[in-house]
Amino acid sequence: MMTFGQAVGELRTAQKSKRGVSLYSRFVNRPLGRLLAAAAYRARMTPNQVTAVSALVTALGLAVLIVFGPGIASGIVTAVLLVLGFALDSADGQVARLTRTSSPAGEWLDHVVDSGKIVAVHATVLVVVLLHGLAGPGWAWIPLAFQVVAIVTFAGGLLIELLKRASRAAGAPSASPSTAPPSTLRAIALLPADYGILAIAFVLWVWPPLFIVVYTLLFAANVIIALLLLVKWFRELSRPANP
Repeated sequence: MMTFGQAVGELRTAQKSKRGVSLYSRFVNRPLGRLLAAAAYRARMTPNQVTAVSALVTALGLAVLIVFGPGIASGIVTAVLLVLGFALDSADGQVARLTRTSSPAGEWLDHVVDSGKIVAVHATVLVVVLLHGLAGPGWAWIPLAFQVVAIVTFAGGLLIELLKRASRAAGAPSASPSTAPPSTLRAIALLPADYGILAIAFVLWVWPPLFIVVYTLLFAANVIIALLLLVKWFRELSRPANP
């Protein structure tokens, strides 16, 4: 078995493409996930076990906010646990690559848990706001709409990758991968749609009015990003294959 340092080095050379991901995922979540993946590898954890721990940590963070309500301690603890849960979500795939145990079942479980976390996070915002009367009933539509936008974007991004993969497996011609470096501007523009940014924003529950404002702004940004991405993905799939 490799040492912790060797595992980290191996993972550093086997990272996913940086293209199409935000600066947070590139410079925070993936490196943190790499360390957690190396630790999980040394602990002989399977990728599915790491996925389960990710779900448990996220659920615990949301439970803290619901049970104890907004406050300094609960806001900080919830944000830390959500960030940790997201990093573990990156770690499970890295453990699979490191141990060469990737499987359709593991990928399926990962995506199912991801979907559940997206729904649970926005549902928690709605519950906490309503329980503590932090906003009028009209604002309650924001978490519901945010939830829809987030799920549609997640499903759209997941499906286009699966469809492209199926197309390549069927032998259909595809465009040559770009050799240009990842766009920093795009990576910055995608920040509001990164789950990690939303997770960090939960620390603002120390002052609920500020969290509500930031959450609403993130929702507006996600609507714009989702529309742009959905149009882009639809056009890519509509493009006729090269002979």
